[in-house]
Amino acid sequence: MKGTRTVRQGPVWLDAQAPLAQWYASSLGQSIALRLESELSTRLGDVFGYQGLQIGNLVPGLHLLAGAGLQRHLLLDAPGNEADIHADVLSLPVASDTMKAVAFFHTLDFCDNPHQALREADRVLTEDGQLIIIGFNPYSSFGARHMLTRWRRREPWNGRFYARHRVSDWLSVLDYRVLDSSAMYIRPPVNSERVLRRLGKMDVLERWLGGLGGLYIMQARKQTLPMTMMRQWRRGRTGMAAASFARTGEKTPARPRATVARIDNRTR
Repeated sequence: MKGTRTVRQGPVWLDAQAPLAQWYASSLGQSIALRLESELSTRLGDVFGYQGLQIGNLVPGLHLLAGAGLQRHLLLDAPGNEADIHADVLSLPVASDTMKAVAFFHTLDFCDNPHQALREADRVLTEDGQLIIIGFNPYSSFGARHMLTRWRRREPWNGRFYARHRVSDWLSVLDYRVLDSSAMYIRPPVNSERVLRRLGKMDVLERWLGGLGGLYIMQARKQTLPMTMMRQWRRGRTGMAAASFARTGEKTPARPRATVARIDNRTR
């Protein structure tokens, strides 16, 4: 009789929040938090609006959307953690089209249904709203430790580290345009303040080896006009131009043969 195959389930977001917050309180977590604060402070200058939503309050005092021009910042986290809203990321108790920006703080890494989480973020974002995603990079020293120690089922190494190109694919299905996608924190995952301080010299290598950073930051904009509508609009413009030439008795100029089948906005 054949044995039953065990399917490894993804971590549940609600259950992972408290252990993740404890990990971010460590020396390694605090070092990463400082880098995140520095990186995000210069990336959100084009985000303006009334309010934004940060999902995951893993580092008290770290507001991922602080660099944006928003009047109101809301925090959502699991019940029992400090937040403005307590709920599950798979079912946000937020009205549709009300958030100018949404920040995912390792949300996809520790979510058993990442597609639903993205759909919920898309629902609450306004037209031209931005989604900021922070996740662990599987192609890094963090990813190597994840592969070696995930069987212990300890956060953060038991998460599902998704590659950036895969997340970009998911966003393209929702008609999002990736504005920026880059990795950061090339230091190895060593939980020692003294060692991490000495390894700080490695940061200069990010200029050449930045793609191997332990974390990534992805910034994407919700497109008001989906690509399918853009193609229909362009075909309509072509048809009107042809009709105009026909009315004036002039010959319609030959349309040049396309050399590009479609525009690919995905970031690799």
